[in-house]
Amino acid sequence: MSELDLRDVSTLAALQPAAAKEMHYQDYKNRLRLQGSQYMSLKRPSRLAESSRDYVAGDPVNLIDWKAYARTDQLIVREVRDESSSNVLIGVDLSPTMFWPTADVPEPKIATKAEIAMRLALHLAYAHLRMGDQVEIRWLVNESATIPTHFVRPRRPAAIKTGFLQLAASGFRADDWFTEGGTANALPTRVDLAFWLGDALGAADVAGFLSSGTRSFFLHTLSSLELATDWLDDGISYFDQGQELKEYQGQVLKQRDQYLQQLTAWRQSLQRAQHQRGGEYLTVSDRTQISAYQAALQAFIKAAGKA
Repeated sequence: MSELDLRDVSTLAALQPAAAKEMHYQDYKNRLRLQGSQYMSLKRPSRLAESSRDYVAGDPVNLIDWKAYARTDQLIVREVRDESSSNVLIGVDLSPTMFWPTADVPEPKIATKAEIAMRLALHLAYAHLRMGDQVEIRWLVNESATIPTHFVRPRRPAAIKTGFLQLAASGFRADDWFTEGGTANALPTRVDLAFWLGDALGAADVAGFLSSGTRSFFLHTLSSLELATDWLDDGISYFDQGQELKEYQGQVLKQRDQYLQQLTAWRQSLQRAQHQRGGEYLTVSDRTQISAYQAALQAFIKAAGKA
C-alpha cells in the first residue's frame, strides 16, 4: 500500500483539481455580479476552439457542439464569454522552505508544504476555468526572489487534470512545472482575483503580489508539524537547516509554549495585514479539511461578486 493510500481523503493532502464540491456558473448565474467568476454570457454559441469547454449537467443544450460530438463522442460546449470573465492570478511559493518536512523528521511521511500548495493551485485553476475565467499560474523557485517569474496559462480544465496526474506520478517535484509556459520579470498590473500559496518564510513579496488583485486571498500554507510541538524531540532541531541551534531545539520550543505563542502572533499579524488590504486569509496545512477550505473559497468568490 502506497503512502498516498494511507492519507485521509478528507484533507488537503488528498485534494484533486476536480474535487467533489465544484463551483461553476450554475451556482451564480441568477445573481447580480460584477466580475467574471460571478457571470458568464451564455446567450449564443460559438464555433471558436478557444471558447470550448467540457459539458456540465445543466448547461443549455443549444451550446453543445453536436458536430464535435459526432466526431469525438464527447459533449463539448462552445460559448461566447463577455467582458465579465475574470482575470485570475495564482501564485505558488516553491522556494526551498516549502519542501519541508524533510526525510530526517521522525514522523510518518506526510505531504510537503510544496505539494499542498501545488494541489491548491491546480484546484483553484480548475475551478476558475470551469467558471469561464482566464487563469495564470505563477511560481517562485529562487529563495532570494521576490516575485514569481515562471508562469503557465492553461486554457481548459482538462489540461489541469493532465498536469495534476503528471505531478502526482512524479511525487510533486518542482522541476515538472518548468516544462511549459514561460518566464516574465513583472507581474500583471491589475487582475480581478489574486491568490497566494506559500509559507511566508522566504523573500517573496506576498503583499506586493496580492496587491495586484482587486480582491485577494492569502492561503498561508504550513505543515501540520509546524503547527504543533508534541512530536519534537527535546534535544534535536528540525527548523534550522542542520545548524543545530539550541534556540530551535524541541525542549526550548516547547518551553511555556513559547513557539506556539509566537506562531499564533505571527499568523495573526499576517491576517491583519491581509484584511487591511481588503483581502482574505486562511491558514492551511496537510491536515486541513477539504470542506473547510472549499467553504472559505466559496465565501470569498461570492463576496468578490458583491464588491
